[in-house]
Amino acid sequence: MNHLPRPGLLTIKASTIDHTHVCSVGGEIDVLTAPTFEKALFDSLDIGESTVVDLREVTFFGVAGIQALLAARDFADQYHCEICIDGSYCVTRVLEATGLASEFDLCAPAATEPAER
Repeated sequence: MNHLPRPGLLTIKASTIDHTHVCSVGGEIDVLTAPTFEKALFDSLDIGESTVVDLREVTFFGVAGIQALLAARDFADQYHCEICIDGSYCVTRVLEATGLASEFDLCAPAATEPAER
């Protein structure tokens, strides 16, 4: 049985906007794609810097995604990084339903908007 995610199931883009790291993720975050998602999160975190996790294009967000966000949040707390989440409806709904929304800084929508908009 193949345990690798199908190509195109998850898209990740890293960028920097006004001295803030942005990790933009789209697609499905589940048990198969979460390791790739978690690596992208950790790659975007810099000691003492700010990171926005743009999950507005996420269409499925499972328990493994929650675990990856919690691990990134713990790293950010330990190394004095700021991390905020800009989530799609399914991401924020899962965080609210599990009682974890208060564990994260949720970004204002403008935090990840491109400058030309």
